[in-house]
Amino acid sequence: MLRYAMTHARLTLGIVLLTVIGCLALMLPGWFEDPRQLVLGEWKESGNLGYVEVDASTARWRGSNYRGTFQYTWVQTESEPYTAEVSRNGKEKWLVGITFEDEDHAVVDFYIMDKLPPEAQNFIRSKNRAKNRPEDELKLHFRRVKAEK
Repeated sequence: MLRYAMTHARLTLGIVLLTVIGCLALMLPGWFEDPRQLVLGEWKESGNLGYVEVDASTARWRGSNYRGTFQYTWVQTESEPYTAEVSRNGKEKWLVGITFEDEDHAVVDFYIMDKLPPEAQNFIRSKNRAKNRPEDELKLHFRRVKAEK
């Protein structure tokens, strides 16, 4: 009788473990979304600085005072913040960090403070101090307007 109960308990435990593993296998692709796919589409900057239309290798910015096209390549897509190298007209290149809060919200951290003119650096640092943020931080928050088709 005891032997039967132990076999039954092992069988039940085995079935439960297989069910959990099966559920995890079905949900795993949704947990690790590819940033190369998530980034595609049209995004709006939360401070109304403009819109960015992103395809597989190009980001097109349009705002009230500025329009520009930037090429990008992924440097690191394994974990957040994901890293991309951005360039304009094939000239100067810089790195950005991208974090997705969810499918429709992203934060882009620009690592360009040392490339900005001193007046711009001072302006950004004063704004960050006023908001109790790190002085050399330059982050833009975006929300998705349309997904890429």
